Amino acid sequence: MVKTKQSDKTEDESSNYLPLFMQKDYHNQNSTEQDDEEVSDYRRALPQIIAVNIQNLLQFGYGMTQGFPTIAIPAIQSSLDSSAIKLDKEAISWLSSINLICMPLGCLFSGMFAQYLGKRRAMQLINLPMLAAWLLFHYASCTEHMYVALCFVGIGGGLMEAAVITYVAEITDPKYRGMFSALATTCVSLGVFTEFLLGSLLHWRTVAIVSTVIPLFSMAMLCFVPESPVWLIRERRFFDAVKALQWLRGWVPEQKVEAEFKQLYDELITQKSARKSDDVRESSIMLKKKLHMWRKRSFIVPFLLVLLTFFICHFSGKTPIRSYAVLIFATLKAPIDENNATILLGISELIATILGALFIHSTGKRPLVFISMLGTGVCILGVAIYAHSMNILEMTVIGVKNEAINSSMIVLEKNMSQLLNSSALLEGEVLRAEIATTEINVVSEIALGFSYLEWIPLILVLFAAFFANLGIRMIPWVLIGEVFPADIRSSASGFAGCMGYLFGFMANKLFLVMITAMTLPVAFTFYASVSFIGIIILYFTLPETEGRTLGEIEAHFSKKTDANLFRKRKSENVSQDDSELINIVQIN
Repeated sequence: MVKTKQSDKTEDESSNYLPLFMQKDYHNQNSTEQDDEEVSDYRRALPQIIAVNIQNLLQFGYGMTQGFPTIAIPAIQSSLDSSAIKLDKEAISWLSSINLICMPLGCLFSGMFAQYLGKRRAMQLINLPMLAAWLLFHYASCTEHMYVALCFVGIGGGLMEAAVITYVAEITDPKYRGMFSALATTCVSLGVFTEFLLGSLLHWRTVAIVSTVIPLFSMAMLCFVPESPVWLIRERRFFDAVKALQWLRGWVPEQKVEAEFKQLYDELITQKSARKSDDVRESSIMLKKKLHMWRKRSFIVPFLLVLLTFFICHFSGKTPIRSYAVLIFATLKAPIDENNATILLGISELIATILGALFIHSTGKRPLVFISMLGTGVCILGVAIYAHSMNILEMTVIGVKNEAINSSMIVLEKNMSQLLNSSALLEGEVLRAEIATTEINVVSEIALGFSYLEWIPLILVLFAAFFANLGIRMIPWVLIGEVFPADIRSSASGFAGCMGYLFGFMANKLFLVMITAMTLPVAFTFYASVSFIGIIILYFTLPETEGRTLGEIEAHFSKKTDANLFRKRKSENVSQDDSELINIVQIN
């Protein structure tokens, strides 16, 4: 009797931490009346917009850290800068790449970090290394301080991957998920562009201290958004999970989220409990189960797909164009100043990411990616043909061998060449006075023709950056949050992000080597061929995940459903058979 009373007491206490519809004494009396209350699309989408934009403050801040070395290195080297920091070629090389080396390290631990602490708390703590980096940038008195700050940036950016990407995938409706995931790329581009603008107005140390506002603001604002319901259910915090769903679905009563909660509960708890062994050594079994998940088709196939999209993204020319923009514009003899051309490049990327985020919901991912890759390939091939016709085989020599390119050196060399050209023109005035009028007209016509031709590579490079950011640049990061099984989504996302950064690092480091070994036209033809071949491969391998639930996507990769994921589902039919398909998914 005593044991029975004690068990009844514990059941009563635990019921206080369950949502109403999971408690034993709950009767479905008022649910019909509350279910009749219509929730508008705007009211349902608004809290998701708020939550996604607050977490995107992290992406915006990360973009600012990516743009900071671009403005700091030329300023430190400038004779007008009174900084005690001295930079040689080796130091510039490390300042350009050390964060890329540290990012994979952060990515490897990002999954465990997010899974242990929860997505929201992890995102809050990630702001701390970013804040420390900005303070180190501001107070740096030697090169080593800059190195340490960039290490913080790399590790923080890597730790951010799993938490940010999976949080968006787990809190949003399927019909909004693609658009909200694509906004992350837009915020990174906006952060880079903002840093460029600040750098043109303020001293680089002032820019660093101003930038500390972003991580502080992000940390504070994340207190007002809920934790991921998926993470809460997996932690068996059912009451908190329902409260999070109520907030995210338009601040609705519990009955409005009952169906969605039960669907998630069935996917994350019921199916796994039904298959759980009664062995006493449950922890060792769970470890083996986790390891087994990494060998299953439901992980291997989407992981290979993400790797493929990362490879195409970086080796179709997108990454080298951004990293070596000033050098490329100088080599192709852009008709405007290289720094101004780089600003135009940033604007084209920003516009493309905004358009991609807006169109991904209506067009779906597949058409957007194919248009993006086709446009990128055609523009890059056009640059290769132009370089071949003009006999531009190598990059402009500016005194840096196989290392990061210093934009200030390029500008200085360009200005010197302009001064020499102007002096030559002054001397030529006397000579031209002795030339016949007809010959002058012929020369001017030829010069005019060449001035028009000089705009061709600039326009092609700008459009290549536009098309790349329209689809193929953002698609790997969107897929990371959608394609992996729920059990290992956080850790698999971190591992895939790690591989993505390694591909980016390789693309940057191999660029100058490829130009030297293969000449510029051949290297750009290789980048274009990656885009064209990638279109063919992705046509047969890339599913249309827009408007699909995470359960449907997992079922597709597990080959446990016959649903056709190679075409976009109409938005009004998204939720008709979700509960039926979710029962197909079995998480071993």
